[in-house]
Parts: sequence; structure tokens; C-alpha cells
Amino acid sequence: MSLRQAGHTAAHTRPGGYPGRLEYGGLDLDQAAAFCALAPDQVTEHPELLLATDWLTDIEVDAGHGRLRGQLTERVLPLSGLL
Repeated sequence: MSLRQAGHTAAHTRPGGYPGRLEYGGLDLDQAAAFCALAPDQVTEHPELLLATDWLTDIEVDAGHGRLRGQLTERVLPLSGLL
């Protein structure tokens, strides 16, 4: 997992630390992959690392719809919504 992907995930959250815009139902994995210079199939490998490093909690990857859902942990919450 790159620091870039972790930062992108945190910065693209809405209040409460939930990734992505409410109307989209999660963080768009294609946009995250493009931002992080990863192939779209590579970005789906990284959410487990975000969980293991205590960056996100309650992770759900919906590969069929290209979305990552979850919530930032308390220690990362101050980075929420910076973009």
C-alpha cells in the first residue's frame, strides 16, 4: 500500500470519516487507482492493508460497482475531507 493511496482515501471522505460522496455510496476505486498510478485491479488489493494498519475500519470492497466503503479510524479522522 502506498502512502498516496492512504492519503487519497482519507482526503476523500465525508463527515464522520466515510470514504467517497454519499450519493456515490463509497470511494470510487478507478479514481483512486488513477491517483495512485495503479492498475484498477491492483487497487482492490490494498483495502486489507488499510484495515491492518488501523487506517480504516469496517471495510467493504464492492468490485462489481467499483466502490470502497468503510470508515476512518479515530487516529486518522483528523485527515478527513481535506480535498
